[in-house]
Amino acid sequence: MFFIKGYTEVKDQTRHGLSANKKDSAEVDILLTKDGKEIAIYEGLKLSSVSATYIDTHISKAVVNYNALGTATFIVAYVDVSDFDSFWKRYISYLQSYSFPLLVKSSLVVSPYPDAATRVASTILSSADYDFPVYFVAFK
Repeated sequence: MFFIKGYTEVKDQTRHGLSANKKDSAEVDILLTKDGKEIAIYEGLKLSSVSATYIDTHISKAVVNYNALGTATFIVAYVDVSDFDSFWKRYISYLQSYSFPLLVKSSLVVSPYPDAATRVASTILSSADYDFPVYFVAFK
């Protein structure tokens, strides 16, 4: 899909950033680059509930461990629940109360629903005086 959209520099499970223990390189799910420069980090997770520890781990990896340059970040949840709307409300509530490990420059904004099976919210974080967007996408 990325290649069809013109992103020809897509790196899947590439060694990048720091591992959770910060002693080794990590494996970012997808790193998009253009002309050799990072343009987006994609971190995927599977959710069947709002699992705080699991979500925290993925947010921390994506915005701190993998993201030294302040690159746009997409945290994409593949959700397997019977009541997607109820899940989304709990997920958004959790994200609104979440203590991000970086400075929050813009509160979480929930976007209009693009369709029945997709939800999107975003925030702006700052690292080393560089602001970057973080998008939370959920697919049923």
